[in-house]
Amino acid sequence: MAQMLASDVNNPEFVGATDPNAALYVEFYWHEPVDKWASEQESQKQGKRVTVKRDRCPFVRIMRPGDKNSIIEEAVRNDHKHRFAERWLQWQLAEGLIDGGENIPGWKIEEWPHLEDKPEQLRELKYLRFYTVELLAGASDAQIQNLGIGGMGLREMAKQALREKMSQDVKEAVAAKDKELAEMKDRLARLEAMIEKPGAAKNARAG
Repeated sequence: MAQMLASDVNNPEFVGATDPNAALYVEFYWHEPVDKWASEQESQKQGKRVTVKRDRCPFVRIMRPGDKNSIIEEAVRNDHKHRFAERWLQWQLAEGLIDGGENIPGWKIEEWPHLEDKPEQLRELKYLRFYTVELLAGASDAQIQNLGIGGMGLREMAKQALREKMSQDVKEAVAAKDKELAEMKDRLARLEAMIEKPGAAKNARAG
């Protein structure tokens, strides 16, 4: 049987749920790849070694901590963006590639009840571009250090709040579905009753 993910609706309490990517070190950065062909051409033209670089583009570094042989460095692809969505978004925010937080999907940080009576902490989080609870929950240790001593605890609270919210959302979705099915069964039962007794509706109107 395949291992269920934390977002699996069949596992609303997240029992035994793990994120295999959580154990990886992931870093997005700018890189200017060397254009080997252009470098060779320019070197021949000038009679000396010349390095020609292409336009900078986003790269990703992935490794298992402590294992130098596991390091992978390559240009960012769509699968990287989806696989490490929170860290990709954090990097874009840090680089100013996304302005503001209005269009960032997720649970808005100002809507988190924990910060309802903590306006200063809310301002600090938004200043550091933690616009959603998801961004805070998925922040790296280095990013959390900017929040001071209570940063680690705040991140854990964000993770717990997301688990509880997701569990509640699943329960509400199931309850809404159950209500819809009950209403459909009731309508079907009334329709069957009218079919079995064709004169029932007519007599009811006559009465």
